[in-house]
Amino acid sequence: MSSGEDLAGPRPRTLALIGAGLLALAAALWLDAARLPPPGTVGVGPSAALRLVGGLVALLGLVHLFVAWRRRGEQVEVDHGNRAALGWVLAALAGLIAVLELDGGFVLAAAWLFVATARGFGERISIKSVAIGLVLSFAVYVFFTRALSLALPSGLLERLLLG
Repeated sequence: MSSGEDLAGPRPRTLALIGAGLLALAAALWLDAARLPPPGTVGVGPSAALRLVGGLVALLGLVHLFVAWRRRGEQVEVDHGNRAALGWVLAALAGLIAVLELDGGFVLAAAWLFVATARGFGERISIKSVAIGLVLSFAVYVFFTRALSLALPSGLLERLLLG
């Protein structure tokens, strides 16, 4: 920065390591997608979503590497993070796993993930955030199960809504 201000955030080396890790993850996703069976006569097949996610993860990795390269040599004030926010995000992931393991289904598990992660980013838990989480989770469930013909864990809610 030309104004002489210190930047906040991770150091360039940390950004570069995250970028490299994201690129490695993207490569693993693409390799896994290549091992999936080809699509049927109509549709995109099971590898399409995995390739899309892999592409997005690769893009994030490249952006991290670009930012690390641009910030090299600059003084960076290290941000030690927000432990409460991290706790909420970790609770969101643990809750997702727990709901799936208890056969609660994808919609409830993903809705919990949405609500708790939003809480970690400062949003209050409210009827509105729960409703948004449920609607988005249901839309994702329908897209993956109907449009892509992929199996997602179903629970009582999915069976009631989709028969």
